[in-house]
Amino acid sequence: MGYRSQVVLALSDEVTPYFMAMLAKNPSVKRLCEEADAFRGDFDEAGGWIVQWDHIKWYEGYPEIDTLNRFIEAMESEDLSEYGEPEDASRMPWSDHFIFVKVGEDRDDINTSGYGPWDIYPETSIHIGY
Repeated sequence: MGYRSQVVLALSDEVTPYFMAMLAKNPSVKRLCEEADAFRGDFDEAGGWIVQWDHIKWYEGYPEIDTLNRFIEAMESEDLSEYGEPEDASRMPWSDHFIFVKVGEDRDDINTSGYGPWDIYPETSIHIGY
C-alpha cells in the first residue's frame, strides 16, 4: 500500500496563470491534479484554485510530484520565469499567493509553504485506540 499523505495546494488568481502554464507543459501532472479529491477553480470566489489529495504517495522521485515540488519551490523563491513570467515584470511576493500543506502518516511529517490569505493549516490531535 505504501506511505500516504494528505496534501493541499491553494493558489490565488495571481498565480493561476503560471499554474495553468505548468499544467499545459506537463499532461501527466494535469491528470494527477484532475484525479485529486478536489480540483477546482474559484474556490475563493476570486479565481484561485485548490487541489487536495487525501491519500497520495507524495514521494520525491515521482516525476509528477517532482514537477509540483519545483513549482512550489519557484513560488517560494519568487521566480516564476520558467512558467511564463515576463522578464520586466515587477517582483511580486509570490509566497503571499499560495499555501502548500502536506501531512504524512508519521507524527513529525508535516510540511508547509506559503502565506496565502486562506485558513488552511495542519491540525494535530491525539487518537487513543483500545
